[in-house]
Amino acid sequence: MSHYTPTTPTVSVLMASHDAEKTVRRCVESLQGQTLSNFELVAVDAGSSDGTCDQLEALAERDMRIQVVRAGACSREEALDLALERARGAHVLVMDDDGWADREMLERLVDMAGRASLELVVGGFGLALRTRSGRASETSAEAESDRVFATQHDFRAAAWELFARGQLLPACAKLFSRELVDASGARFSVGGHHGHAFVLSCLRDVERIGVLGGCCYRVSRVFAPSAGDAPAQRGFRRLEEEYTALLGLYRHWGLEGDAASMEMLQNRYVEQLAGCIEATCGKGSRVPTADQRRIVAEMIDTDRAQVAASVARPKGNAVRAMLAPIRSRNAALVCVQTRLMSMLSPGIADVTPDLFV
Repeated sequence: MSHYTPTTPTVSVLMASHDAEKTVRRCVESLQGQTLSNFELVAVDAGSSDGTCDQLEALAERDMRIQVVRAGACSREEALDLALERARGAHVLVMDDDGWADREMLERLVDMAGRASLELVVGGFGLALRTRSGRASETSAEAESDRVFATQHDFRAAAWELFARGQLLPACAKLFSRELVDASGARFSVGGHHGHAFVLSCLRDVERIGVLGGCCYRVSRVFAPSAGDAPAQRGFRRLEEEYTALLGLYRHWGLEGDAASMEMLQNRYVEQLAGCIEATCGKGSRVPTADQRRIVAEMIDTDRAQVAASVARPKGNAVRAMLAPIRSRNAALVCVQTRLMSMLSPGIADVTPDLFV
């Protein structure tokens, strides 16, 4: 087992915290109980108005591995970039302030990276979502067993499976070599507002990748969809940005014509499009009816939406039921069907977990 010294942490754990006084202690204590003790936690508080930062500083007083930075009001991505600047470890790992690690997470990730000289190890994670009305949904994104890709081409050809189950895009439950991060110039706040820019930068030219079997990290999160004109359109812009970034990644990889990869991209697009439509005209929407139809018409009347609705094979029944109305460009019918569907479901079970992590 590696032992911590002030200048040579094996892993730098990056965390952005904001108003998480109910969960942040569990997060930090799950790190303190790790079987691999040679790590540092760089926790950047992004302007919390509750006791989050006080809790972190109290923990840091008793554990020299914890460094707390009061950054003031800033985005999660800006806070993580600040944490990355201060990180000194040979590897980088991201944790959420409402997540917690299995006791052997760091040891297992570092062991796999060391045995095969990997630049990136992808772990599995579990996600528990709760709505404010009390409904709950649990899902996970994990591999059945360990796997090390023999070549860069092997990874790229199989990446669609990791994307499809929601395992590859989130920064959490992954061990990045610092050399990979520096070589790729990856930053959290650069590359778009879709939230996955850091990982996409690292994936662009990574050569040695492994996947750790099972689930090593867990998140419990409250799902509170924003029902309104501006939030729905912001969500649609994020969708467009993410799709463009993913398509650009596959073009860089030379796999734009790969059937399985392109089907995965279309499935993701139409699933997220359905979520944007539900935010516009689903249960609880405060958008006037006439505006609902106009906004939805703008979302579905694009070549990208029409192609996705024509070729996608989404997993969820609710999303599949919306394909025909989208293809017909019938905004009024799409709105009616969405309202009916949203009364029966909170809208969180038919999409990949990486949309919430």
